[in-house]
Amino acid sequence: MNIEKYLVLNKYFLRLFGEEDNRGLLRYLKSVEEGERDGLTNFAINLMTKEGVRLPKDELKRYDQNIQEYLRKINQSRPERIRLKYFQYLAVLFTEIFLDRLKNRKWEFLAELNDFVISNSLEKKVRETVGEFSEEDLKKLAFWMATGSGKTLIMHINYLQFLRYKPFEPDNILLITPNEGLSKQHYEEMQKSGIPCRLYSESGSSSGRREHEVLIIEITKLAENTRGRGRSIHISAFEGKNLIFVDEGHKGKRSEEKKWAKLRDKLIEKGFAFEYSATFGQILDKEDILKEYAKAIIFDYSYKYFYLDGYGKDFWVLNIKNSKIDDFTEMAFCANLLDFYQQLLVYEEKRRIAREHNIEKPLWIFVGSTVSGKNIDSDIVKVLDLVRNSLNRDWLKERIDKILNGEFKNEKGEDIFRHKFERLRRGFDLEDLYEKVFNGRGKLRVLEIKRAEGEFGLRLGENAYFGVVNIGDVSAFKKLLKEKGFEIEQDAISDSLFDSIKRENSTINILIGSKKFIEGWDTWRVSCMGLLNIGKGEGPQIIQLFGRGVRLKGKNLSLKRSGNPEISTLETLKIYGISADYIGKFLSAIKKEEVEFEEIKVPVRVLNREIWKDFPYPTKDESKKFERERVLCLRLDTISASMNLVPSIAVYMAQERREDVQSSEVETETASKSIADLVNIELFDWTRIYTELLEFKKERGYLNLSFDLETLKEILKERCKVIVPNDFKVKDLEDLKNLENMAISLLKSYIDKFYKREKGRFEKDIITYKPAGKQLSLFRLASDKVEYYTLTVPAKEQKLIEKIKEIVENMDALLDEHKEKDILPRIVIDNSVFVPLLLEKEGINISPPALNRGEKRFLEGLRDYLDKHPEILDKYHIVLLRNEAREGVGFMLDWGEFYPDFILWIREKNGNIIYIVFVEPKGLKMLGDLLNNEKIIFLSEGLRETLRKQYENWQVEVKGFVLSTTPYEELRRGQASEKSKSQEEYEEKNILFLEDQYWAEKFFKRVLHA
Repeated sequence: MNIEKYLVLNKYFLRLFGEEDNRGLLRYLKSVEEGERDGLTNFAINLMTKEGVRLPKDELKRYDQNIQEYLRKINQSRPERIRLKYFQYLAVLFTEIFLDRLKNRKWEFLAELNDFVISNSLEKKVRETVGEFSEEDLKKLAFWMATGSGKTLIMHINYLQFLRYKPFEPDNILLITPNEGLSKQHYEEMQKSGIPCRLYSESGSSSGRREHEVLIIEITKLAENTRGRGRSIHISAFEGKNLIFVDEGHKGKRSEEKKWAKLRDKLIEKGFAFEYSATFGQILDKEDILKEYAKAIIFDYSYKYFYLDGYGKDFWVLNIKNSKIDDFTEMAFCANLLDFYQQLLVYEEKRRIAREHNIEKPLWIFVGSTVSGKNIDSDIVKVLDLVRNSLNRDWLKERIDKILNGEFKNEKGEDIFRHKFERLRRGFDLEDLYEKVFNGRGKLRVLEIKRAEGEFGLRLGENAYFGVVNIGDVSAFKKLLKEKGFEIEQDAISDSLFDSIKRENSTINILIGSKKFIEGWDTWRVSCMGLLNIGKGEGPQIIQLFGRGVRLKGKNLSLKRSGNPEISTLETLKIYGISADYIGKFLSAIKKEEVEFEEIKVPVRVLNREIWKDFPYPTKDESKKFERERVLCLRLDTISASMNLVPSIAVYMAQERREDVQSSEVETETASKSIADLVNIELFDWTRIYTELLEFKKERGYLNLSFDLETLKEILKERCKVIVPNDFKVKDLEDLKNLENMAISLLKSYIDKFYKREKGRFEKDIITYKPAGKQLSLFRLASDKVEYYTLTVPAKEQKLIEKIKEIVENMDALLDEHKEKDILPRIVIDNSVFVPLLLEKEGINISPPALNRGEKRFLEGLRDYLDKHPEILDKYHIVLLRNEAREGVGFMLDWGEFYPDFILWIREKNGNIIYIVFVEPKGLKMLGDLLNNEKIIFLSEGLRETLRKQYENWQVEVKGFVLSTTPYEELRRGQASEKSKSQEEYEEKNILFLEDQYWAEKFFKRVLHA
């Protein structure tokens, strides 16, 4: 079943932003840089100019400023400031719109939803299944979001959003969790966000309750029939209007689902609920549940989106079908051990890169589904037995040799591990494996940690503990250990080893235990996973377990994989199953999330290496870092920051002070003024402003920047402007606080521009030229065939996968762009560093990114022109390179780092002139005042100054062009007549139009004869 097409509420909100499906809107915002400009987030700025958006710009501005205010509140006490990812922003924005409409025009909103349901945009089956919305359906919002995508952050902002709009005054606010571990984790996180909260205690006392305090309670402690003092609480204790937050309320067991649904419905009978789950995909195949949540799921960022966007770790799964054979069980364990050891090696060798990407020391876990029962405990004992066997050097070496020599085959007779253990195949020391994994050599000792219930420590001799076992039924487990010949010692001194796992200096490498690790366990270390008895129940718990392992902090807390092959093994979760039945269920659950993909490597052919290997390639001197080399003091400069407050004031007046007025139109004369013209800035809370800006500096990594209060005040007076109605006055403390928030935004904007400009000037001085052959490391190899692209294709698309593989395996077919062009769109141009260049294809993720339609038009036009003008190729060597974002040639501009799409070298064959031309095919409607746009000015003027460098005996000329995919006439129509420019004026700034049949001729004329 395609669940997404039934998510009617989500689709209604997608329609508000001009999209029919989730992927389109996600793709639109994906490339937008996080951050703010002139008081608005870059996300809001881009959404305001998006075609098909049905919301007034003033509304979007108001929502955006509210969202920034929520972030300021939850960041006030946090050591690491949070910035919203684009998908998190959309989730919060959708909620903002929902609550605004629910509070201020509920019946009109309900009518709009039902108009949408009966419209032709939905399939007949969807309309019949879901039915129309009722007032009851507006009592719940659900968020389908992958583990690791920030559900907790969304929850905290939802809390603040609800209290802003306050559809009703809540009598009780509850956060309902699956277990005590998760309750404790939520308590700690809410405290960081400054949200008043408390854990449900046995007394259940509500004395001293703070305003809008959240009571955190496990679902197991809510009941219609209490089971004795302290064990549960009757839901009648929460009479009235309740605001409920539910985290992972679905366990996959039908009887429990029904029981919980009944309790939840009673709790929100007069109230409202927010639900968050990574596992809705596992329960929505039941029609009654589908109907309920189709009207409640407002945002869908399930695991498939999370994974394909590059978030979280990659994953590799070994499914062993002959799990009852000891050899295969032992092989799975030893291969898992090798994988883990390889991760430890790479972590040690690449520690600098790993730390840069916030990767922590690898951890190997074995997980069972329950905490007691003979079979489960005996499986854990089996793992300990395998650990004991592996300490026999000869036993382990024999099995490692079999693995590395390819003795274990799949159904096709292929070596299961043919693409693995690349680092170990070059040779390794078995003694080093013992040292790194087990902290040395010696007899295996099992010690019961008396100060931590259910914990057993593992160590060799007197070495540090290397492992910990966490078990439920301690006496049964000890009995099984003794039956297997294990001696059990007592450790009455050590504290919990499980709690120490998160510490940076932890010696624990292996964790063996129960589903305690599925929920409420907060660690980023998990890198290898052995599944024991997991998967016997429904899928939700399995997905949650999987989510524990694929969490990734990423560079600058981006949550993303780096794409760096040097640390790819550290960014890949390795999953091994010792029971085929269980791993099969795991894979089945993953398939339901549509996240089983097949990766296909696509090679490219390197062309003309001898021609371009000595071409000048701009690069920065990596030994010089701005943050280390320059101490920067903020100062008053020519930079300015401005903000239009007219829409904000209009909406504020209409909705905050006069709720009966819904218009946000204001007809009045406006003026650009300093905030100091509007208010005495000494009335601001400068301690708060200074603290906010220090946090902003830390968040952005501007560690070499310093500023003082007097400078900030001077900048605010002289260089920060606001556009306000002429008659605007500060009337009360609320107005003063709003202006203070605007002042913070303006100062952030100024600091950002100032820092980036100074960094750009610094980097301009350290740019030099090096031979392209040395810098383009991937293409400098002796072979003309290089694996370059990685395609990620849904595994269910087997026919597509087979056809792509057929093309890829035949280089002649791959280089014929007309062959199966619908299967694998691509373009071949003889003047490129490599061919083919792949084009975007719906449903396939391509890395590095494929070319879009505008880039394709540029290449086709360039190729056609050179084919028709061979005299140019007689005189010049012309070589094109697709420039990679973040890895290629980039320049720091005021708004951020700019990576032009293409580099074109044009070198005289019989002379010493070489032209380096940067080309950016781009739509221009969003760039506002084009001729004064920073990117346009940089390409047409700044590049030449930045790259005025000597390179050997060659005369280097540098140019930059924008090739507009927007037709000139369309651009002119979109501008006020007094601002419209002639096509020639654009061309003078090196802006050419791809619709112009003579663009290529003009291009070469401007490059070669300027």
